[in-house]
Amino acid sequence: MFGSFDRSFRHKKIVFLDLDGTVYMGDALLPGAQAFLQYLRERGIRAYFLSNNSSRSPQDYAAKLTRLGIPTTEEDILLSTDGLIAYLKDHGVTGIYAVGTRSMLEMMQQKGLQVDAADPAFVVLGFDTELTYAKLRKAALYLQQGVELLATHPDVVCPTPEGPIPDVGAMLALFEKATGKTPRMIFGKPNAEMVSHILDRHGASPSEAVMIGDRLYTDMELARRVGCDSILVLSGEATAEDLQDLSWEPSLVVENLGAILDV
Repeated sequence: MFGSFDRSFRHKKIVFLDLDGTVYMGDALLPGAQAFLQYLRERGIRAYFLSNNSSRSPQDYAAKLTRLGIPTTEEDILLSTDGLIAYLKDHGVTGIYAVGTRSMLEMMQQKGLQVDAADPAFVVLGFDTELTYAKLRKAALYLQQGVELLATHPDVVCPTPEGPIPDVGAMLALFEKATGKTPRMIFGKPNAEMVSHILDRHGASPSEAVMIGDRLYTDMELARRVGCDSILVLSGEATAEDLQDLSWEPSLVVENLGAILDV
């Protein structure tokens, strides 16, 4: 569609890609995803997959992408839970009450965290596709007792083939309405820290990277904060109408990953 981005990627070292709504929707690759990733591999451009979806572990995501035809390792996956776990470890926290999927809880336990501590330092909210009222009740009571809230990411909805479904942002609204409490910190995109350490690791400047995703307030905002190019795909949440009131434009806007190379 529009944008002056150099689609050859000849000046890029790293490409950060969102997953849900960008690379795949549900259990199906979106148009051109496999061809685009192959294009990057052939040119030696490093691809990292970013997700705010904290319902799964890096192993889960790597296995899914590999099953869909995009060979991936755990080292290729960057999740919102990574920054949250690092924050807890840096502050010497070992006990929390985590609202999340079994996969998320297991990942935290593997890092030495007690996820249902008797005296939690924080209530931690992730994208819990196994949510129960009992979990909501327990978390709400802790919050009203003065325990602070942390959230893995701000996404209000998660795209699915059937339509958008409530994500962490919607659950945060529920907790605020019920308890009056807001999170002390929200991790994941658009926080620049999610990718800045990768740029440092590769000795790459922001101008040598590009962020590709389907959300304006997470993916594109992350690119703005990092100072790298951004490509918005309209295969997920954002629509062309959402761009009309923006005071800025992504570097490129296309229908899907395949359209990036379809010059």
